[in-house]
Amino acid sequence: MLNKILLTRNLQLYWHNIKFRFLIVYPAMLLLLTFKSWQGMAGIRLFSGVLQVPGAIVFPFDWLFIMLAVFLIIGDSPRELFLKDYPIVSRVPAGSYLATIYFMNASLTVMIWLTWQLFGGLPLIFSLEMLLIFLALTALYASLQFFISSLLDLGLYAAAFIVAILVNQLPFLSSLMYLRYSAHWADGLLGSCFCLLAAWILSRMIKYIDFSLERQLQE
Repeated sequence: MLNKILLTRNLQLYWHNIKFRFLIVYPAMLLLLTFKSWQGMAGIRLFSGVLQVPGAIVFPFDWLFIMLAVFLIIGDSPRELFLKDYPIVSRVPAGSYLATIYFMNASLTVMIWLTWQLFGGLPLIFSLEMLLIFLALTALYASLQFFISSLLDLGLYAAAFIVAILVNQLPFLSSLMYLRYSAHWADGLLGSCFCLLAAWILSRMIKYIDFSLERQLQE
């Protein structure tokens, strides 16, 4: 059960951190989706991705931007909320505090996913698997930031999506391209479970974080 006072406090801090990125990235994503839809690329074609063939590499920048949008908006908010703002309320159990961060990231993810649904045409199973994958990825994204810089975190995700573009049969992330999708749930489910397990393990390791060192680095 989330503490309502803590959640309200962290929502305000979260919005303060992401608002400028949100006001840039979210409208840009909407414009891209609208433009592609106007071109007749509604729904499934927006998320079709590519099938690479030897000697003819195709790079879908629009797909890459759509995939990275939620992480661009989240930015460094998990790191700031935990490493900078948690010591102020350190009497709150760390687990409860982390739960608010994961909840806010998940809420933003669902909002982005619902925006995708507005453009229609996505098969239900494919759409739900996308949601599952992104919920798992955002949980891991937040957990990684407690131990590495937000720029490195975002860079790792961008690199993973680029590899997904270049490699047709990359496990897990290939499920986000409809041209490579097969409705057996194995890749998406197993990959999501792995990401959630990794996020949980990292969240259990926060006791090793030296907050005094973090404050010195910020100063």
